[in-house]
Amino acid sequence: MRQGGSVIDGRRRRVRIKTALVISGPPGVGKTTVGWRVFDLCTDADDDPALVDLDMMGSAWPAPDDDPFQSRLRAKNLAAVWGNYHAVGSRRLIMAGVVESEADQNTLSAAAGSPVIVCSLLASPAALESRIRGRGRDHGPDLDKLIARAADLATQLTHAGVTGFAIDTEDRSVDEIADEVLQQWNAVRSRDAR
Repeated sequence: MRQGGSVIDGRRRRVRIKTALVISGPPGVGKTTVGWRVFDLCTDADDDPALVDLDMMGSAWPAPDDDPFQSRLRAKNLAAVWGNYHAVGSRRLIMAGVVESEADQNTLSAAAGSPVIVCSLLASPAALESRIRGRGRDHGPDLDKLIARAADLATQLTHAGVTGFAIDTEDRSVDEIADEVLQQWNAVRSRDAR
């Protein structure tokens, strides 16, 4: 049996998390890539993580006029998915997705059943455009819209009023960024434990 994780004597312990993490930022900043690396680091440390891509939690059409980015659907699906992950022993919730406001942060906290700390990943509009073009997923007018949305969000998110910490991603490896994300998240968790 693993020691230091949640498996003891063949049975899973349910451990309530103190603080969940959302890795936020505009398209192209590396939310999902960094989220996977933080997940890997937590797995390596026997921290029993779960990773949720918030975009996938709201990928349904049509979106209601009063919720064009499917925030309510994302939260409802997150609550269900996190409940399932938690039931099998996950105790560190990592999410990747855009948190545009304190209201979004509060909605995710309610869905997760714990406070949510937001890690805002930062990059210049030029870096975001380069990364988005490099992915090769979008073309034509959709590509132009995504690049414009990324630039708008990069500015908007610096003034969003969410609580957490920010990390610059330019000229840094995914490993360097993920290490810093985990260090800062652990520091928040240590403060919360006092």
